[in-house]
Amino acid sequence: SSGSTQSTGDVREIEDKDKAASESPEVLQMFEKMAELQQKDDAESNTEFTSLLRAVCASYADTIKACPKYKDCVDKTITTSVTVPTSHDGDFDVPVEVYTPKDLQDEKNNAAFIYAHGGGGVAMSANDFDVLLMYYAVEFNVVVFNIDYRIAPETRCPNNVKDFYEAIKYVVKNGENFGIDPTKIVIAGDSGGGYICLGAIWLTVGLGTVSWRSLIILI
Repeated sequence: SSGSTQSTGDVREIEDKDKAASESPEVLQMFEKMAELQQKDDAESNTEFTSLLRAVCASYADTIKACPKYKDCVDKTITTSVTVPTSHDGDFDVPVEVYTPKDLQDEKNNAAFIYAHGGGGVAMSANDFDVLLMYYAVEFNVVVFNIDYRIAPETRCPNNVKDFYEAIKYVVKNGENFGIDPTKIVIAGDSGGGYICLGAIWLTVGLGTVSWRSLIILI
């Protein structure tokens, strides 16, 4: 169909731009330095490696944000923010952005999509994927929850998983306030976000806090 052809074209455009960015002299120099730092294991080298990795990932995020098809959905969604209080690693409020398609703002019992961003658990943030998730909200007609869980080395595993787990519980408990049906929730994470999702599932099963009979896990 024309729609699928356009979507394929958009993906290819992003892939082409990302490839061009990854082959730029600046990024290639970063990769060379990262390969050098991988051979070391001291605090200074690890800090520098993390900084370079985050810079590379940021360039990828910029490519996603620049996609016209995704940017067009910014005006088609309503963005709200909430914070989820936690205490498993000090007192910390997990930031959550909620993207509701304007067509759904007066509807109840909507389906929901809770998202864990990628980045290997050490890079990127929820903000890097906001425009893409607004597109998902509009394209799939769902309310999207973008969870900004903490990453290493600022925190350590399993605290990142617990951040996401607490956000899941919050969304389920307060579903009515968000206009969603708690029995129609999809959870997804790409790359490092995939293991965040799996870890959160393990916690909910082990602690019996959320029933997964009505939840679907996408990795």
